[in-house]
Amino acid sequence: MSTHLYAFGSICRGEVDAASDIDLLACLSAPNPEIVPEKFSIYTYERIRELWQEGNPFSWHLHLESKLIYSSDGSDFLMELQEPSKYKKVSEDCMKFNKLFLESYHSLMESSNSIVFHLSCMFLATRNFATCYSLGTGQPIFSRMSPLLIDRKLPIAKEDFDIYARARILSTRGYGSTISKTEVNMAKSSALVIQDWMRELSPNGDML
Repeated sequence: MSTHLYAFGSICRGEVDAASDIDLLACLSAPNPEIVPEKFSIYTYERIRELWQEGNPFSWHLHLESKLIYSSDGSDFLMELQEPSKYKKVSEDCMKFNKLFLESYHSLMESSNSIVFHLSCMFLATRNFATCYSLGTGQPIFSRMSPLLIDRKLPIAKEDFDIYARARILSTRGYGSTISKTEVNMAKSSALVIQDWMRELSPNGDML
């Protein structure tokens, strides 16, 4: 059985802090009970090749930022694939993440239940929107801070954006300080700025 293991994400960018985890990719020719989805993003070689052919953002993320940590045959599978195809779904993907943001924002405004979850989804939508936009411009940024790092950065204070980022970590890992009522209200206010920013960044000005 062939196996290639890679690290990717923040650890490969050197963006390690108390909230960081270690993202691991496993490329397998057959299932391995010792390599579990709780610890690895598991893909077959065939599926990775399909992502490369599609120009999927994840393929670009791996191409630009992954590091080989184990190879069963001494080869570097991802490096041998060379550069992925051009990313062509920027409009479609940005629309998808804008929709997720709006749905999560409306849920946040309509109910006091699952506040952290809704803020977490708003963070995911904002971060992924910025990442897709940046990849579409040819200057990809995969950092969780991508909305504040792209050429047309999100015009809110880092402290406000950190509320969403903290909610994401709380929701997915149960780690970090709770979100106060004051911070929730700050997030609700900055959400309007995020909506305008997404609209302004829409490819060709007519996406959203």
